[in-house]
Amino acid sequence: MTTALKPGNPATSLHSRVHLHRHKFGVALALVCAAAATACSSPNEPNPSELVDAAPTQTTDAGEVVLPSEVTVQLMPQTGVSGTQLVNFAIPLSPGTLSEASNVEVLVGDSPATAYRRGLANYPDGSLRSVQIQVEVDVDTTSEIVVAIGTEATGGTRELVDIVQTLLDPSGETGPMVWTVLPPEWLSKAQLAGPSIPHSAFTGSDLDAWTSVCDYDKWNTEAFLAVNGTRGPWLYDRVTTMFRGYQVYGGQSPLSSAFREAHLYRNGMMGTGTKTRIGVPNAASDVKYHYAQGLALHYLLTGDDRFREAAENVALRMSELWPSPGYAGGADFWIERHAGFSLLAYVWAAAVSDDRSGEFESLADEAITAYFDVQATYPIGYNDTEARCFAHSADAHGEGYGYIGCSPWMSAILTDALDAYVNLRSGTLADTARTSLVQLGRAVARDGIDDQGKPYYWMGVDVATNEVDSYDEHWGEPAYVIALAYHHDGRQDAELLAAAKGLVSGLATSGTSPHVRSFNWQCRSAVMAPYYLAP
Repeated sequence: MTTALKPGNPATSLHSRVHLHRHKFGVALALVCAAAATACSSPNEPNPSELVDAAPTQTTDAGEVVLPSEVTVQLMPQTGVSGTQLVNFAIPLSPGTLSEASNVEVLVGDSPATAYRRGLANYPDGSLRSVQIQVEVDVDTTSEIVVAIGTEATGGTRELVDIVQTLLDPSGETGPMVWTVLPPEWLSKAQLAGPSIPHSAFTGSDLDAWTSVCDYDKWNTEAFLAVNGTRGPWLYDRVTTMFRGYQVYGGQSPLSSAFREAHLYRNGMMGTGTKTRIGVPNAASDVKYHYAQGLALHYLLTGDDRFREAAENVALRMSELWPSPGYAGGADFWIERHAGFSLLAYVWAAAVSDDRSGEFESLADEAITAYFDVQATYPIGYNDTEARCFAHSADAHGEGYGYIGCSPWMSAILTDALDAYVNLRSGTLADTARTSLVQLGRAVARDGIDDQGKPYYWMGVDVATNEVDSYDEHWGEPAYVIALAYHHDGRQDAELLAAAKGLVSGLATSGTSPHVRSFNWQCRSAVMAPYYLAP
């Protein structure tokens, strides 16, 4: 029998365990050490047993905490859907958890069910990123099912059915016939959309600052559809924003928006490869509207191959739109937002690709090498080796400030991409990316905050000038940038921690998200910051 790489080791039989725990499922939460080997060995990493009411923790011989052996999936049929339905979903996994999809048991009631199972994409160690499942369930009598990970399936197998048949309408833009909702504790431990801790781990603490600005009900798909005829509300990858809300806060609302808007985005695409064109209004050639990450996340939560291919196509199109990722100085166009989204496209396409991962990894390597050069070179003659942002002329950024600097808040997107690269790759470039993250966060902590503790909109480098932010919509992003520096520097720098927490406090007291686009940028990256700052 083929075994899982690191399955939980149940103390009782599977059926007894299901009977005892199906109505009181808890999840053991732990950090995955892909972020940085040095940081993972720190005694100040979040303690999983202190973060949530956890199920009994399983560990490997190396002391790594792994996912529990089972997860309860809530079933929520849409209005008018009843009786026996084919339910399609996927269970994301943390690295090293499972090597074979056949080692997944699906239980309806207390009985093993006949199900389709398929592994979706692989981590660098060869383990599965996710497992797709299709199973028939009577939704009139069954409101949840249990999926046991690391247990050889005994319930039999069934053939794959076209996912379109599980959707409420063929476009997918109204969702599936039956929503399948996973606990945020599981999603955070699996780190589906990146490192996070569930909201339950920091509710009511000084890190609980994003709840008011990240209102997933207020800024849902209906709010988006009211304004999506222009391109601005599409900015910052709403699909990823919503999937991250689902991962951190849980519930059907952010999942619904992510699912529906993933279909909206993909349905607007035409062509393949570098000839791909997106359907965002007046944005077919604009880098900042090309998002592979959300498409990849949808694939990992559904197994819909169309989204894997769409993620690959966006990345290939990006390679044509952003062919020279370096900066030549002066007014040569360069901006952290574009740099970040291009790297995110390559990293996430590489993560899910079934046949071109090496190509996307090479594109990511090329881009990140160019970004390191930008960080190390500009301004010419600037010799600080400890604190450096990705400095470039305001003219290159499309601003008329007349001096060189960087954007503390747009740096969050590039920070997000650098961290994703670290989680995908290893070796010298990944090590350099960690150093880059630390230098960037130190620069923002030292030079990107005014005397009142508010982040600058534009931060001058090697000059005495900065641009004051007139709004209260950019507190969280620089906090996230500094949080990443604190984490990758070993979680010992008290000044970095204080700077990040000061901005989080400002977000809690002053932050606001007055429109869709503001919600998008504030909640796509920075909402993950508590993971990096938790004690």
